[in-house]
Amino acid sequence: MGPERATVGSHILRLVRHSAVYGIGHIITRALGFLLLPLYTNTIPPGEFGKAALIFSFLAIMNVFYGYGMDVAFLRYVALQDDERKQRELFSTAFWSLLLTSLAFSVLIFTLKSRISVLIFGQTGEERLIELSAGILLFDALALIPFMALRAREKSVPFVVLKLANVLVNVGANIWFIVLLKRGVEGIFLANLLSSSLTFFFLAPVWLRFLTFYFGPGDYREMLRFGLPYIPSGLAVVAIDLIDRFILEKLTDIETTGLYSAGYKLGMFMALFIAAFRFAWHPFFLSTSKQPNAKEIFARILTYFVLACSLVFLVISFFIDEIVRFNLFGITLFGREYWQSTSIVPLILLSYVFYGIYVNFLIGIYLEKKTHWLPFITGAATLINIASNLLLIPWLGMMGSAWATVLAYGSMALILYLKVRPIYPVPYEWGRLVHLSIWTAFIFFAQRYLLPPAVSIKSLLLVAYIVGLFLTGFFKRQELAYLRVLWSKWRK
Repeated sequence: MGPERATVGSHILRLVRHSAVYGIGHIITRALGFLLLPLYTNTIPPGEFGKAALIFSFLAIMNVFYGYGMDVAFLRYVALQDDERKQRELFSTAFWSLLLTSLAFSVLIFTLKSRISVLIFGQTGEERLIELSAGILLFDALALIPFMALRAREKSVPFVVLKLANVLVNVGANIWFIVLLKRGVEGIFLANLLSSSLTFFFLAPVWLRFLTFYFGPGDYREMLRFGLPYIPSGLAVVAIDLIDRFILEKLTDIETTGLYSAGYKLGMFMALFIAAFRFAWHPFFLSTSKQPNAKEIFARILTYFVLACSLVFLVISFFIDEIVRFNLFGITLFGREYWQSTSIVPLILLSYVFYGIYVNFLIGIYLEKKTHWLPFITGAATLINIASNLLLIPWLGMMGSAWATVLAYGSMALILYLKVRPIYPVPYEWGRLVHLSIWTAFIFFAQRYLLPPAVSIKSLLLVAYIVGLFLTGFFKRQELAYLRVLWSKWRK
């Protein structure tokens, strides 16, 4: 391998290393969080779980307003800043602005809780859940900038440890409030409030190090210009991810919404991988963009990213029924009445793959400061999502919502690519990506429609998938040589 090729490999290994830390941490934290699904699905009826899903949708929407793009703007500017004094100024400016606006938003939600209850549920009576939401949103917003500071400094281990602490508190509090105190749906949000508030205080070493009484109007205006487009853009992404629950509830019933929400959560297996990549990706490409061969690195990363996503897609799609029916001491991972929700899982996994590709394409938007394009791109995808839900749900039920999500994220990635290509062209390896997509689709449909659903057959197909990539020439000779070098080093 030549020196330039080795440089590409070393940069990719750096991204893989941080992604692995984020990934392992996410797997651990989500695995702990996944324990809540058996708790919820074995103790809370689908109708009540549907109510919780609507509140979580409300939280996701409001999180966009609470952050108003200040977190991503802070990450962008602090990651490119080497002076620690300036980093403290950026941190303090972003933190104080979020503190003031978050307090104002939470007071407003608390004051209008009855009207918000009617807006979400069509009736009053759920004000307590709205009150708890106001507290959760406040503490989650206050934690944004400290967490971003860890990401900007590529402190993946402390980041993961703090996220793990959050989940441990959340799981323990859920068991306490739901199992021991019998608080039902309210217990879910009491647990979230407790974990969110404690997480902010767990972050004290970060904000005590960087926080001063400084507030820079010029820095604030600059970050606002970069971040404000993330409000409509973020709302559009949240709408794509969550609005189907509201449409599904109106066109079917609350029980179907609960089933769909439970099945959607199984897409977390792909979401784990995408999140791990995304946490490492933004600071990585900002720093790597200074390298002379940066675009070659970015192109190769997309190829490997899609390869990894394809493998995750096949593994989860093949074994999802065995996963949800896993029985431990007479309790299955999902309650029996939720088992039919697994039908939507392959489509949700595919949706997350398209979202991950969209995240790859964001490079030009960040580097060229074109965030004002994002509302139009994500807005178009949202309209596609809403129209697809309205068209497909009467025909396919909750499968229609899943297909609408695929179409929305796929179109979002495509529109972003077409828009960014003229200003920041990256020589993506389209031939290899098509090769990979066709082979993945063939293996998936062979398992789904042509072969028996035995675990042994599925396992052999996964082996055939990997072997087939080698035999069909997917991997380049230089890559195979580099893998052999890494393997020999690892053995030593």
